Order: sequence, then C-alpha cells, then structure tokens
Amino acid sequence: SSMFTVFTLSCTIGYQVVWGVTPALHSPLMAETNAISGMTALGGMYLMGGSPDMVSGLVPQTAAHVLGLVATFVSLVNIVGGSLVTKKMLDHFKRPTDPPEFYEYYGVPLAGTAGAYFLGNAMGFKEMTTSVETAAALLCIGGIAGLATQKTARLGNASGVAGIGLGLAATLGGVHWDLGTYAQFALVGGGGGALGAAIYKRVDPTSLPQTVAAFHSLVGLAAVLTAIGDYLDFIAETYDADGNLVEGAPVDEVRLASVGLAAAIGGITFTGSLIAFAK
Repeated sequence: SSMFTVFTLSCTIGYQVVWGVTPALHSPLMAETNAISGMTALGGMYLMGGSPDMVSGLVPQTAAHVLGLVATFVSLVNIVGGSLVTKKMLDHFKRPTDPPEFYEYYGVPLAGTAGAYFLGNAMGFKEMTTSVETAAALLCIGGIAGLATQKTARLGNASGVAGIGLGLAATLGGVHWDLGTYAQFALVGGGGGALGAAIYKRVDPTSLPQTVAAFHSLVGLAAVLTAIGDYLDFIAETYDADGNLVEGAPVDEVRLASVGLAAAIGGITFTGSLIAFAK
C-alpha cells in the first residue's frame, strides 16, 4: 500500500509540475527528466555485491551482481551526461547582459548535507535515511518545476542535480556493503560519470535532442537489467539447487509483478529511445 501511495503521489505531482513548464523549454524539460530518471542507478546499486575481501570484492560474484553493476554504470552515464546536456541546452537561452551565475556553490551545502548524513548514519541514526530520501525527492521535483520559466530554469537544473546526488548518498548509506563493493562502486561511478562527460563534450548544439534520446535508452536498459537481476535473486532465495521450493520461503507476488512491469516498460523505453535516436 505504501508503494501504491508513492506511485499515486508521484503521478499527481509529476503532472502538475510538467504542466507548468513553458513550451519554449520542453526540450530542456525532456533532458532534465531524463537525467533524473537515471535514478535507476539505485536499483542497480542494491543488486551489486562481491567478496568481503577488499581485492576480490572488486569482482562481482553472481550474475545478479554483474547485472547490477552494468545497470549502475549505464545509469551514471545517463545522469552525468544528461545533466550536462540540460545545462548546455539552457545556456542557449542566456543573454550577454544576464548577470553571472554561480550555481556550482550549491555543491557546498549538498556536500555538507551528505557528510552529515553519513556521519549520523554511522552513529546509528538510521531514521536520517528517510529524511535524506525525502529531501532528494523534493529537490528533483523542484528541478522540474524550475523549468516553468527561463528565469528559474538553470536553478532548476542545479536543484535536480542536487536531488540526484542526495538520492545516491541515501542509497550508499543504506546498502551496508563490504569495502570491496564500495570500491567497486567508486570505479563504476567514476567510469560512468567520465564517459557521460566525454559524450557531452563531443555533442554539438544541433545534436542535443537525439543525444537525449540516446541517453534515455540507457534508462530503459538499466531497468531491464535490474529487473532480471532481481528475478535471479528471487530464484536464488526461493528455490534450492535442485529447483525445489525452499521450505518457508515466501512467494512475493508483488515483487514478481514489479519485476515483470520493470522489464516490459524498460524494454519499451530502451527500444523506443534507440529508434527515436536513429530517426
């Protein structure tokens, strides 16, 4: 019921904030929502894993671990590349007479909030995770709402990036990995972010819309990979090596339905975005 409540509120809020976006900013809107949808990284992160050993922990141990790693990687390519593409789109609306902007300084309170969260989480204040997740959601909503006018659009992009950052921080605080898996994520995150930035630098202004479509295909791919990985985990938890149902293991119909929907919707998103890019 809580998941249904979140879904319903998300649909309602999403409709309201998107409806208020001025038509001239619809292309940056697509780029911004695409970057935020890169939060599929969170599902991949929950699948990641490895050996407790620091060195061997850098290598995934199961098929689900591999799928989670790849899903996280492609999602982070999309997050970084999509956010930078949104900035490039919005920069076309800047006038030479506009005052200088220093939105990068919003990174200071963002880093402070993430640091305080990690410290509090390490001290046992587990309820802080919910607070940070709520703040991340509100910032992402503000990121889309900021595109309602050209005056607030670039601030909206900064808000969306901050929301994504806090979402990743809250997930890192909740997964309780071994050191090897944290190192694995650092490599995946750094590599995915670097690739996204490299793609952004090679994109000329006339290619921005199709670049958004290409980035969005990564969201669908990540959703499919995460769904398959979660299904593999479900099979491992529910059935033994001989294919017999483990005694007392619950069969979670909601989880299976979610896996099916994620695979179907992700597949449609992946193929549809690639076709849009090719056209």
